[in-house]
Amino acid sequence: MQIDTIRQLPEYAALTRARKKIMWPLSLAVIVAYFALILTIAFEPAALGNPVSGGVTSIGVVMGLGVIVFCMIITGIYVYYANRVLEPLAQAIRKKAEGNA
Repeated sequence: MQIDTIRQLPEYAALTRARKKIMWPLSLAVIVAYFALILTIAFEPAALGNPVSGGVTSIGVVMGLGVIVFCMIITGIYVYYANRVLEPLAQAIRKKAEGNA
């Protein structure tokens, strides 16, 4: 099956829409979290050195770990969505492409 024929399939259109639907919000969330940390480092570095509740761990360490955990959660959301929505559409496209080959 030619690539142009695959692009005409309704499943292909649904796949591209579904990818865009999840890609932009998740990407924006990660970018905002990352730049919030970077801008805090740039403009309020002293605030990041303050300890959390009187302990030895600083706010900067907590924020850095928070960004890492947040990115892991975002990755989990994408994997869940890809397994439930994107992969069935991709399999339908493959099935139709193999049937017409």
